[in-house]
Amino acid sequence: MLSDRLLQVTEILRSSLADFEPERLSGPDAARLLEIFAEIEKLASGGKLLSARRVESSNVWRRTGHRSAAAHIAQATGTGLGPAITTLEAARQLGSLPATDEAVRSGRLSEAQVKEIAGAAIIQPEAEQALVDAAGNQPLSVLKLRCRRVKSAGRDQRAAYDAIRRERYLRNWVDGEGAVRFDARLTPDEGARLVAAVRAQTDRLAGEARRAGVDEPRRALAADALIQLACGHASGASGASGDPRATDADERRDPGHGKDGNGRAGRKGSAAATDGSRTGRSTGPSHGGPTTMVHVRVDHDALVRGHLEAGEVCEIPGIGPIPVEVARRLAVDSILSVLVTDGVDVTSVTHAGRTIPASIRTALIERDPMCVVPGCGLREGLEIDHVEPFAQGGPTSLGNLVRLCHWHHYLKTHQRHRLERSGKGWVWLGPGETTAGLPLPSG
Repeated sequence: MLSDRLLQVTEILRSSLADFEPERLSGPDAARLLEIFAEIEKLASGGKLLSARRVESSNVWRRTGHRSAAAHIAQATGTGLGPAITTLEAARQLGSLPATDEAVRSGRLSEAQVKEIAGAAIIQPEAEQALVDAAGNQPLSVLKLRCRRVKSAGRDQRAAYDAIRRERYLRNWVDGEGAVRFDARLTPDEGARLVAAVRAQTDRLAGEARRAGVDEPRRALAADALIQLACGHASGASGASGDPRATDADERRDPGHGKDGNGRAGRKGSAAATDGSRTGRSTGPSHGGPTTMVHVRVDHDALVRGHLEAGEVCEIPGIGPIPVEVARRLAVDSILSVLVTDGVDVTSVTHAGRTIPASIRTALIERDPMCVVPGCGLREGLEIDHVEPFAQGGPTSLGNLVRLCHWHHYLKTHQRHRLERSGKGWVWLGPGETTAGLPLPSG
């Protein structure tokens, strides 16, 4: 039987990989093995597609207790339900696409190529052979573009647009390392607007990074740009620079001074970090939408101490644990509200600290018309920062406040850069540097 033969092949592959020591291979030998394994992978993908089609039509998935054929495939292949659904869609279409089916059986197409070709060729069958031929000598990105064009030419444009619009979505999940991930489906115009906005903000951040002499990957800056745009911290947003009425993100609440209504310090609680608008920033739409809020459940003593001890927690509900240091950054950069609890009962809600008075804000804008970091010179989108962090006892006074550009504020808050007074000016120090140019003592 076919299954017996394939099991023999599987055992040969398994034993080959068990003894495989790639470091002993020459470069050309490694390249040749890569080609062989890629061909095996394509053949295996083809067999998986053909088998998946029969799994669905035979209804075997019902007898094994799965909710759908896609759920059966997802479990068997160790993938998510989404990829299993697209695999099943491509498997169904193969029966109507002879050129693609033949290429699959001969191991000339990867699963990704099959999915792209099948989705387009099922709409315009006359384009199938050209797409199969293109897959053999063009990168996948080019093949995807060609397939999109085939789909577009074979559909009513308005109907296709409306279908995308109806099926638009934004999803998020938490991956195995605790990072928040996103996936979105948008219409071409809305997607283009978002991409353009993120690209423009990324360019601004890249310029700030270059001026600061910091080398960060563009993809990391793009993530920062998206956060700023979504949370209302992007430069160029509504809110004139220098408006003393604007609420600054650095109006900090001291996590070390939270007390309940009777003056007692709370032990356990939930911290809600609210990003207010920064000077020259907007907290949301120009019509005055709500500010963003992140809830953090953290033991009060741990937040003040800076680390967890046995039995204490620090986490974002629904996502998972975060370091206390991250929670403290929220306290430093945001308005911090502490939901004080006693066991499971909420006893009070406390707000530690106070806002920056309008008089101090006005004097600060007058004193610091540009970023105070020597050589920076940026005048737009400045953010107010406590030189000595508020959460560490730094006062909300004119002498302990400065205005920084977004990039230098980020470096100081998250990358351990420092400002030190030098006469009437300031000295900008990198991690471990002192005014004498010597490393800081350990500990």
